[in-house]
Amino acid sequence: MRSMLAAYGATVVVVPAPHPVGGWQQARRDTVTELLARHPGSWCPDQYHNPDIAGGYAELGAELVAQLGAVDVLVCAVGTGGHSAGAFAELRRHSPTARLVGVDSVGSTIFGQPAGPRLMRGLGSSIHPRNVDYAAFSEVHWVTPDLAVAASRRLARHRYTTGGWSVGAVCVVAGWLARTSPVGTRIAAVFCDAPARYADTVFNDEYCRANNLIGQSMPEEPDDVTGTGEITRWSRTTRVTDPVGSVEGSLTA
Repeated sequence: MRSMLAAYGATVVVVPAPHPVGGWQQARRDTVTELLARHPGSWCPDQYHNPDIAGGYAELGAELVAQLGAVDVLVCAVGTGGHSAGAFAELRRHSPTARLVGVDSVGSTIFGQPAGPRLMRGLGSSIHPRNVDYAAFSEVHWVTPDLAVAASRRLARHRYTTGGWSVGAVCVVAGWLARTSPVGTRIAAVFCDAPARYADTVFNDEYCRANNLIGQSMPEEPDDVTGTGEITRWSRTTRVTDPVGSVEGSLTA
């Protein structure tokens, strides 16, 4: 990423340490705030809180409808919350009974878990993005990185298409839904990335062995949880709550 930015002529500012509460994301946001103040006329698109991001994904929802017709379940990784909110809002205009299933990372705060170390990138967060449409989700899964690695590699080996952390995690959840849903349920899963950026992580045996990501016993089913307490295994809940209180109470599927 740093090499790509340098190729475009950008000056790369590296944040030296994580924020004690908000981790690397909050540390980066604090640095951006300082840079904006230092450079009058500069601008930050603010991917975590920019309300225009969701609207930019309406075309993805329209594309799903055009190619698949009715969709019963949409499975999306959740990072900033933009693509799940925007695509599902458009999809639900055409399929009012469609359900949205979110895929988060263990150690992520988005759906109320305490912040913890996270290997996976592209999903999960150490802060609470305002783009997340909590009311839209009927179910949320927290996936571990070893499961994401196994799924990404399995996709590459058998389906000839794959991606990184978020693709693997979404594949895990969509596969489980396909196995457990009634015959005929139409499930769409959004794969947001390609494998090129993950040659040194997801597809690197040395990295995966060093982080205990391969050769582990893999669960076939998620644990059912209420969403409270620290989660360290693949788990799911149908009680989706907004941890910062913009949605009162909880929604039970």
